[in-house]
Amino acid sequence: MKLKDLLFPVLLAFITVFAIQYFFFSGKKTQNDNGEVISGQSFVAPKTRQETRPLNKEVDFIDEKRPGPITKTKVETDLASFVFSSDGASIDRLVFKGDLGNKMKALGTIFPVPSTERENRCLLLALREKTPYYYTFVGKEEAESWVKVNYKYDSPNSDFIIHKTFIVYKKTHKLDLAFEIIPKKKLENGFEARLSFPSPLMPELGKDDMISAVVVNEKGSVQKTLKSKLDDQRYWVNPKLIGTDSKYFVHVMIEDAKRFAQRSYYRAGDRNMLFSILESPVVKEKSAWSLSFYFGPKEDKAMAVVDPRLEKTLEYSGILAPIAKFLLFLLKFLHKYLRNYGLAIIILTLLIKLLLLPFSIKGEKGMKQRVEFQKKLDYIQKKYKHDKVTLARERAELIKKHGMPGLGGCLPLFLQLPIFFALTRVLGSSVELYNAPFLWIPDLSAKDPYYILPILIAGCMLIQAATTDPKQRTTILVMALVFGAISSSFSAGLALYIFSSVLLGLLQTFLIKRFKLS
Repeated sequence: MKLKDLLFPVLLAFITVFAIQYFFFSGKKTQNDNGEVISGQSFVAPKTRQETRPLNKEVDFIDEKRPGPITKTKVETDLASFVFSSDGASIDRLVFKGDLGNKMKALGTIFPVPSTERENRCLLLALREKTPYYYTFVGKEEAESWVKVNYKYDSPNSDFIIHKTFIVYKKTHKLDLAFEIIPKKKLENGFEARLSFPSPLMPELGKDDMISAVVVNEKGSVQKTLKSKLDDQRYWVNPKLIGTDSKYFVHVMIEDAKRFAQRSYYRAGDRNMLFSILESPVVKEKSAWSLSFYFGPKEDKAMAVVDPRLEKTLEYSGILAPIAKFLLFLLKFLHKYLRNYGLAIIILTLLIKLLLLPFSIKGEKGMKQRVEFQKKLDYIQKKYKHDKVTLARERAELIKKHGMPGLGGCLPLFLQLPIFFALTRVLGSSVELYNAPFLWIPDLSAKDPYYILPILIAGCMLIQAATTDPKQRTTILVMALVFGAISSSFSAGLALYIFSSVLLGLLQTFLIKRFKLS
């Protein structure tokens, strides 16, 4: 085997080992030298008070009459539309604005809840056994970069006064909540306060939306856990970032300067929802806190402006993130001029093929050399099968003359694999492709509703099998059937990329043979 044929596999192996060592085995220590609890560390709470304080997921409201009509306040920015309500001094509705597919479309993630589900209101402040619900709208302030919405709770029947202020930032998806609890009298035992907010809700996706808990753990890493695999008795101590995400959106607390969230946990709800709960220390005197949240889409630029840690919630984060980001950048750039993501995916596939063309030509040459070498080797093995000495000599002469065929023919495959895996994540989880149409496909982020693309993929691969070496034909035939079946579960955008790649591969093979480039 020639040295140049060994170089790439060895280099690839070295990079793989280094990446595994760096990303999976270089974690920070999970406990300080004194054995104290670290921010983000998690525990499982027992269900009885005899052992320790159980998780408090129930909300009991103060029994009182509504002092006046509901006040709803709308805040519009270029990025989103908020509706705040005096009921619970909470977010009643949240709708994001964005360029999806070929048109501007609004996507809601927070919706009004019925009166029977008052505990599900977004950023409701709950107190142990005495949760206020009917707040008074104080006023709305606006500046160049932000809008403030103020509420107050002060009932003659209550033992405390509460002030809540929401701050909506106009240029980012950041939201602040400042609140103050003022006891009217001395409290002997005190109480814990709890803030809760729901996971992003997209009714059109239903149970197909993948809801996950998102937490920065004790190692300082963003950890995601699917709702179905979450331990409902687990809690996190002083988390620096906690919340939930879905396929396209994130709702998380990103900053807690005064450490309101002494511990945090989750509560499962109806409609595939998951509620994040932030619990305070015991309140016995006047206390004030301010927390920051990211309620926005899973877009790298939008998240990086608010908190770079949020990029780890992207499906294409990790080792392949640089490749995925570059491919998404190209896709958006092409869409800017073509105004259709389907066409953008086809052109992107063409650009990738052109970029890899020199390696493909080299691969075809390497494949042809291997076939020729194997034919000659089979011939001398058959001719000298009864003369081992001569067979060894002839084999050595063959290798000396032609060299041992290396893995150069596999180079295009090695280069395409990271691109394919990166695009798998990008085309299957990017909000930009949501509801983006192309020909018969209404939504490139969902499966092909008529399974036309999987059939075309299998058909092209069957044609490809007819043009290959007979010894490899059976393998490619099996791959065509298997890959056609598997691609039926892919998003239509990814299936379109695979079909375009296979089709262009057929054309490439034809042109290479036609012009004898190999």
